[in-house]
Amino acid sequence: MAGNAPVTFNGKTTVFSGKGSSRDFDERLSILECHGCAQNIVVVEEKFIGGVAARDGAEFGGAIQWRGIHWWPTPGMTAPNPDVPVTVAGEVTEGTRCLAVQAPRAAVVMFRGALAEIVQDRGSATAKGKHTLFDQLKQMTDDGDLVPALSDWASHIRVLGNAGAHPSTLAPVSMEEAEELLRLVNALLDYLYVMPAKVQRARAARP
Repeated sequence: MAGNAPVTFNGKTTVFSGKGSSRDFDERLSILECHGCAQNIVVVEEKFIGGVAARDGAEFGGAIQWRGIHWWPTPGMTAPNPDVPVTVAGEVTEGTRCLAVQAPRAAVVMFRGALAEIVQDRGSATAKGKHTLFDQLKQMTDDGDLVPALSDWASHIRVLGNAGAHPSTLAPVSMEEAEELLRLVNALLDYLYVMPAKVQRARAARP
């Protein structure tokens, strides 16, 4: 811990016997130093008392804990791989930021958007001409641009993305599902863009 300071005061005051008083707060800003890289991380932390959020009316008397709710740099964020098209990488980057602020529905919608950008980048004219993402991905599979395993991955990403975009008609999306979807999206990008580019560079470097 390199330091912290209050962020959100709740209008209450704690009076200490013979030692004055202090304003109560429900959130604080903390600066943490990584033991590995020696870089700092900024975290907005929320106060919990006895396992209940202070802002939800937790009563004093329980153990006080501080839990991170917003992080910078964003967890999981890395520089976009230059082998991945900017349009595709941009959707994944925005989705990753959504995860960092505990917004899984928004995240999976962005990951679904990455699929749509993949269709525009790698799909045939016939695939691009289809009216729904379902039909576009099916056409890419029929064209051989998506092998069956990748087609299954893409279908899962599309379905969860739909759940994020239409929460009134589909089951809600959990953080665990959204985080797993990010891993799946990155695996899909590795297969479609990163690994082929590495192989091509290796071949070009051979005498």
